[in-house]
Amino acid sequence: MLTNDNMFSSQASSKLILAGEHSVVYGSSAITTRLAWATQCDIQTSDTGGLHLSNGQEINWDSHSLNLHWQQLQQRHQQWQQDSRTPLLTQLSDLPLAVLARWQQTTVLPSLSIHLKSDIPIGQGLGSSASLIIAMIHTLAKATNTPLSQPDIQDMATQCEQLAHGKSSGLDVAAILLSDRLVWKQGQFSALATDTALPGYLVHTGKAQSSTADCVGWVRKHHASRQDLWSSMETATEKIAQSLNLAHASTTLAETVNDLHECLIQLGVVPPKVQQFAQAVQALGWAGKLCGAGSILGDGGGFFWLLSEQDPNKLCAEYGYPYWPLASLTAPSKGVSP
Repeated sequence: MLTNDNMFSSQASSKLILAGEHSVVYGSSAITTRLAWATQCDIQTSDTGGLHLSNGQEINWDSHSLNLHWQQLQQRHQQWQQDSRTPLLTQLSDLPLAVLARWQQTTVLPSLSIHLKSDIPIGQGLGSSASLIIAMIHTLAKATNTPLSQPDIQDMATQCEQLAHGKSSGLDVAAILLSDRLVWKQGQFSALATDTALPGYLVHTGKAQSSTADCVGWVRKHHASRQDLWSSMETATEKIAQSLNLAHASTTLAETVNDLHECLIQLGVVPPKVQQFAQAVQALGWAGKLCGAGSILGDGGGFFWLLSEQDPNKLCAEYGYPYWPLASLTAPSKGVSP
């Protein structure tokens, strides 16, 4: 039951995969860091169930409609397993309604008015889905006075994320819930020190034209058995984990970061324009790699980690890419906060 008529709120951060994207699904390690961009969830009591999204969309829901929605998403997921071209989420409301549907499977869900807003770029490999799911679960727990353990939250969030991405390693959920910077492998994590700010810049190469599920499906279809690639990516990821807190990390990391980017090119998830940008980066004596799922369509690939001791203003301007010092986006945070 609801405790009172007050508003209940939670905020969940986003995340960036520094190394190990795609290979983590096949048992290799991945390194993540939290980013300051976040999802905000506010919940109030209401006579009817309502969902209010940041794009202005408003949807009414009840127990019956949520059950039907859950069944539809499960059917899509089963079809995706047979054909990875099957769309999993077709509208912005699909995922938050899925969280509500999953919640009511184990806990009474009264009528609530739920408001969601986010400054996380969607579909860019920053964990926007996991952030939304976690923010909602935390706020629902407050609003319904339902105590949940961290493993409970991880399990519920990963189930919901599976419906969004097709196959979830659990990495995005763990990265947001557990540590500012971590290494994740086969469901286990270890926190990394954050004494040294992350080097380089985060460059936006444009919105990916294919979803994370599309890219995961492509890699599964064409490269699932590429143990040579997974082994190479694992070795490179381990080197990066050992180097992040060293002095002059940019120089130490350069060759390994370039090697990882080449692995992503072999997987087919780096658009041609981003490949050209990476070649220009290396021609200047710098290093860099795409972060996140990438894209199998179009020019944009999401975010790119650029290692340079110099401001990349001129190069980024040539490509029309905005950029930020990575350290400015990765100040220590709580991951989930009131």
